[in-house]
Amino acid sequence: MEKRTYGKLNTIIVEDDQELGTAAAEHFAAAVNAELGTKPEMAVILALGASQLPFFAALKERSDIDWSRITVFHVDTYLGVSSDVPHSGASRLRRQLLDDVHPKAFYPLEGDRLPVEDELTRYSQLLEQHDPQVCLVGIGDTGHLAFNDPPADFTTPDLVQVVPLADETRVQIARAGLFASAEETPRYGLTLTMPALLRPATVLALVTSPAKAHLVHRVTEEPVSVMMPASFMQRFSNAWLYLTRGAAAELSDPDGRASA
Repeated sequence: MEKRTYGKLNTIIVEDDQELGTAAAEHFAAAVNAELGTKPEMAVILALGASQLPFFAALKERSDIDWSRITVFHVDTYLGVSSDVPHSGASRLRRQLLDDVHPKAFYPLEGDRLPVEDELTRYSQLLEQHDPQVCLVGIGDTGHLAFNDPPADFTTPDLVQVVPLADETRVQIARAGLFASAEETPRYGLTLTMPALLRPATVLALVTSPAKAHLVHRVTEEPVSVMMPASFMQRFSNAWLYLTRGAAAELSDPDGRASA
């Protein structure tokens, strides 16, 4: 395991998916248990993607997390899509983790609630009420966190917004098999904003795929830019980026030389 820092962003490089899942789950458990040591209950924010799967597997093997005291929030959803349909993020999060760990409560974003302004208000109020202290995110193909595609808004006071989905993001979603094609993928989503995602005391970002090595380089070694949303993490010492060796392949060596 190797640790580096990019700006204020803490970066951990491990060998493979399994080691990443184990290390990130250990970090998550420590953060959760520190919070539950001072409060009767707490809330967390969980993203869902391929990079989260080894983390979820490691979480399900742990016996030191009291999920009965933890409320779970989700990071995004598709506008117009119910949280109960099988391909929704909420349904997949239930199947891949929550049905096994049984949290105190789960509050998914309701993409089909009308008017949508009511859902933005409802979810924002829930976030303010529960004040999540741990957030898990992944980095999408545009460098997005949740559905904050470029140009991302780093300064909004909003906690939840309706946003257009970039064409590249819609292709990524369709490639994952969630919709028949990019054309059939919704054009808008509801998302926690960048400030909302980075507000918790502990933020864990996971990247396992070597195909995202170029994104990881831009996120960490290039200047912070709204055109590479995840680069915003460079400004936050509470953020931890966990990478497999493959995902870190295009980072410079610590002495500044480019990696082979």
